Amino acid sequence: MNFVQKGLSIGGVQGFNRRVILSAMQELGPCSRKDISVATGLDQATVTRAIGVLIEDGIVEEVGLVKSGRGRRSINLNFACSGRSIICVRLQRRSFSVGLYSLSGATLDETEGQIKKDQAPSQTFGQIAECVDRHTDRHPRIDGMGVAVPGPFLERDERVILMTESPDWQAFDLVRALRERYGTIPVYSIHDAKAAALTVWREQAKPSGAKVLLYISAGQGIGSALVANGEVYRGSLGLAGELGHTSIDVNGPRCKCGNHGCLELFTSRIALLRDVREFADGNPETTLTSEANFADVVVAYHAGDSLAVAEVERVARCLAQGITNCINFVNPDIVVIGDEYAAFGPPFRAAIAKYVKASLLPSIFQSIRLELTQIGGDLVLKGTYLDVLAQTFLTNPREEMIPIQAAGAGH
Repeated sequence: MNFVQKGLSIGGVQGFNRRVILSAMQELGPCSRKDISVATGLDQATVTRAIGVLIEDGIVEEVGLVKSGRGRRSINLNFACSGRSIICVRLQRRSFSVGLYSLSGATLDETEGQIKKDQAPSQTFGQIAECVDRHTDRHPRIDGMGVAVPGPFLERDERVILMTESPDWQAFDLVRALRERYGTIPVYSIHDAKAAALTVWREQAKPSGAKVLLYISAGQGIGSALVANGEVYRGSLGLAGELGHTSIDVNGPRCKCGNHGCLELFTSRIALLRDVREFADGNPETTLTSEANFADVVVAYHAGDSLAVAEVERVARCLAQGITNCINFVNPDIVVIGDEYAAFGPPFRAAIAKYVKASLLPSIFQSIRLELTQIGGDLVLKGTYLDVLAQTFLTNPREEMIPIQAAGAGH
């Protein structure tokens, strides 16, 4: 994990050492100065000096004594739980969320707002700004703001180029609007599926020994992200992961992206509810109605309602086709399905696995674990926090890095 940026000047060594130390802390969790020294290759004197500055700046705090070798006790360190914070914003087609996190990752506050159909983006921005203002008024030390948006999203240009069912967002620059309103706070943007994948990698895939994660975000939209050894693959424009706009039926309906038979047209929450409401109207064999919402469908599915089971099974079959295409192309060792559809639980996972198994060579299927997310809370907001933390305090994963020996040992 020892990295240095190309062209790093001597004057920047101390600052870089602090980033290396913070990256080690992020990797290790609560740890001692000695643990950091071993992980980074920096000598203990360098670590001690850097930690002193980080504590003084309110970035790191001491979190208690732990036993070390030969019965000795050492002081553990962690990111600060108070004083400084990060704001995260998540935009969806029908809702938005704003979360406030400590540098240690603790959720300090989380608010969700609904977006009415055909509501102007400027009105939604006003709602988001009200939530953000509440945090900036109460917490003066905001180190960064992260914005997670649905795709297709060009991360390089920070532009939403298509939001199915919400086309007006293509003409509204949310990231720029936030930067203009909160000029003193650094604002970073990320695709929502990539943000969620960071959370899933850190909390579910990596602890299980996985090397390559394919994360599927299934809810108001369909997205995906690929994480290999902790790094999110973004592609040349930051557009990688648009599973929802890959075709599963070349003769299917034309999508607004220009393609035919896009996966999202058949499997998004919007599509599921549209079909459920259509078939529920006047249907005596279901408890669902033409006014059913997503929570109603989840409850009915678990209760064995015939319409809910049939429609969710159809979604599972279509998702399995998209997942199979991804497996054959990127060869992951774990596939995790998350977002709203995780609420359908093990029967839904089993249905997807059944169709994936039927579409793959046996040896390939046997090498893959197919799971639902096992993590509570909003994965996208959590991942957005991780992204802001990395870009603000850690060795930046989006910058070109080359491995060398730890920089500046003894400085």
